[in-house]
Amino acid sequence: MKTLVTGATGFIGSHLIPALVDRGHQVVATDAVAEPRWITSKLNIPYERADLGSDAEAKELVLRVRPDGIVHLAGLLAEACEANPQLGFRINVMATLALLRWCVAQGTRRFVMASSPSVFGRGLPEPVANDAVKLPETVYGQTKLACENLLDWYRRVHGLSVGAVRFPWVYGPGRTTGLTALHSSFLLDAIARGEEVVVEDADQAGDWLYVHDAVRSLILMLEKGTHSRVAYNIMGEVHSVREAMNIAQELFPKARIKMRHSAPAPYPYASSFDDTQARDELGWRPEYSIRRGMKEHVETVRRSLAVA
Repeated sequence: MKTLVTGATGFIGSHLIPALVDRGHQVVATDAVAEPRWITSKLNIPYERADLGSDAEAKELVLRVRPDGIVHLAGLLAEACEANPQLGFRINVMATLALLRWCVAQGTRRFVMASSPSVFGRGLPEPVANDAVKLPETVYGQTKLACENLLDWYRRVHGLSVGAVRFPWVYGPGRTTGLTALHSSFLLDAIARGEEVVVEDADQAGDWLYVHDAVRSLILMLEKGTHSRVAYNIMGEVHSVREAMNIAQELFPKARIKMRHSAPAPYPYASSFDDTQARDELGWRPEYSIRRGMKEHVETVRRSLAVA
């Protein structure tokens, strides 16, 4: 299967692409930044630099690569969308629309993308059901909901095989951006470096999904082909930051972790979501407990520091 991965240089893309190569996919990577060495030197796969917010560049890329499937990870994150809504809609929504349009034109069979639980907003009974009402409170959530609606339209009107997975707090080695990284990956990175970890918002809770499980869900969705819904909640384990850091302290007794009591900051998302539909209809199951994920995360970062 010839698979085009957008947002290839990002955190999830850096874990997804090697997994796809291992499964025999003929991968073409694309992003808006300069070619990274790990893609061409370590994996020896083609890299295409493109601004997918431009319909012309999206057309040129899709019609030249002619992929069988696309995994669309490119997008502007929450903070950047709030700072510049116009740019958020251009990158998140218009790029998705352009790719869908040219998928239909050239006969791409499958289109899968990363969505977000931010489509739901706050105030819903938890765990939030897969098909709960969607009233996003952020620009980012609005862009992701618009993308899900576009997928549904292209499936109904053009018969395109589409799917989206909604990720919670995805953590793992190599994450450097994003609001939820402050409560997860950044803390584990500090433990790996032997630094003191100061937790400011210890009682903030979220669903911890290890990056390898996130990658598995994308591959499952890409290769599944047929399912009743467009988008699915994909979940790991719900823990407060305090609970998670207590687990980390047990795993790494020498870690220096301090909890500070502070009023919780307003958070635009719910903490827990129901992924029953993904389990029943896709056969989705996480393989990593939070203990296994944390241990692998810290040990991976430590190995990379030893090599550097």
